[in-house]
Amino acid sequence: MTTEFPYGETEGDERFWRNAQDGRLTFQRCDDCEFVRWPAAGVCPECLSRNSTWVPVEGRGTLWSNVVYHRAYAPAHKDEIPYPVGLVELDCGVRLVTRLVDVTPGVDAVGTRVSVKYTEIGQHGTVPAFGPA
Repeated sequence: MTTEFPYGETEGDERFWRNAQDGRLTFQRCDDCEFVRWPAAGVCPECLSRNSTWVPVEGRGTLWSNVVYHRAYAPAHKDEIPYPVGLVELDCGVRLVTRLVDVTPGVDAVGTRVSVKYTEIGQHGTVPAFGPA
């Protein structure tokens, strides 16, 4: 069975989704300047190096912003409406928009320390989400 990625796989991010299936949060790190980046890219946005390695990160960070989605922007979430989504800055510096878990929709949780919580989303399998640490 082939796993479909929940938000439509784009060039370079397959490794992120495959590692998430195994419960590992990984991002590209520049081999030259050590900048950790997301989304995946062929060139480092900091130093323009083409040398990078996928590295595991701890998966802890701070919630910068949160909203409640009243529409399923990904079909896998259609049965969960309304659901909370947030902008998380990980301790490694990466910022990502992510599904929030164990957060009450509509409650302002900005500044909350969060950690990765892997969740199953239908045929997509295991994906990273974030909830209170």
